[in-house]
Amino acid sequence: MSYDISIWSVNKTSFENEIFNQENIKRQNEGIIFEGPNFQIMIGNSLEVMEEDIPEEVVGQLPGIKYFTEIILEPLGAPKRAFQILKKISKILAQSSHGIIFDERGTISSPTGVKRLETIKVKDDPDCLQMTWWFMKDHTFIKDDFKAFLEFIESTLPEALPRRYGIYEPPQFKLAEKGKEHFIQFLSEHIHEVIVWYPSKPFTYITIQIPPKIGATREGFRASYITMEFLEEVMNQPGWPTELKRFWLKASDQLQPFYGEMRKAKFSIGDTWWRGFPKKLGNAAVIGKPYIDLWPEFTKEAKQTDSGLFYIENIKKDYQDLHSIIAEVPEDLVQLKTKKKHSRNWPFEGPFLKYKK
Repeated sequence: MSYDISIWSVNKTSFENEIFNQENIKRQNEGIIFEGPNFQIMIGNSLEVMEEDIPEEVVGQLPGIKYFTEIILEPLGAPKRAFQILKKISKILAQSSHGIIFDERGTISSPTGVKRLETIKVKDDPDCLQMTWWFMKDHTFIKDDFKAFLEFIESTLPEALPRRYGIYEPPQFKLAEKGKEHFIQFLSEHIHEVIVWYPSKPFTYITIQIPPKIGATREGFRASYITMEFLEEVMNQPGWPTELKRFWLKASDQLQPFYGEMRKAKFSIGDTWWRGFPKKLGNAAVIGKPYIDLWPEFTKEAKQTDSGLFYIENIKKDYQDLHSIIAEVPEDLVQLKTKKKHSRNWPFEGPFLKYKK
């Protein structure tokens, strides 16, 4: 029998530390073997894994986990010295790969220097990015689907949960005291108002707006709208670009937007009034029905989410806008400068309801 440890990390593990240059180390194609008196420690090479392969206990521990490294100590009854060496090797490998250690007893530990989020200094006017979705779900979304969406946030990006919330500033309720059920109930009772939602860093601003009427109104076309703003600086921290991309795609599958995007906050186009696509795309865009049939050039270049949405993204540390990948938005789908006018190619009802005579 053996004692097994796994390392789940953002980067590949490395054998460059001097501990792996000793005479009792054997290198193989599958990894290395550390041989000791009456024991051996087998260390496999890093394997890239899909998100669905990450254990439930590990998900959310670190952003952007992509690699798995297996470490096996034989026999289970090895001397105490063997377990001390195993612990040392595990820490070295986890530090080199920005990872966490997960043992067969279900214990999770992080070596010194490996943090989910490094300290971000507060600036007077920080640069921010926004993830935003426009979708056609009405107030029943809060009752039927929002709990699952909130639990998804909690399991992947808990920093985005509301520390405090209310209908005015400073918000009067604390999630730690009231709990998620109260937050959901509060949201359902005030869904047509602007909710104050205070997240934790790196998130700076989150809002959900569901108008009284979805679709054509006398003033124009309205859709439900969620935006999540976060500090751009976090894109330089290990794993965060990968985690934010994963979240953006899965959130898109949950919300089923007709359009969603990620872009610099200072170029935000967001509110519940939908008039067509922005002329300039940001760093990521996803489209659903009815726009899938209206923009074939996009779907040709795009990948598909699990639910069949089409997306193009450039979410990484050195991210750029999408016009290095795809040409500009077709002119007949672009929102016009005049707020009372909508794109010439309009796939929805309306956009204006006529006044009754």
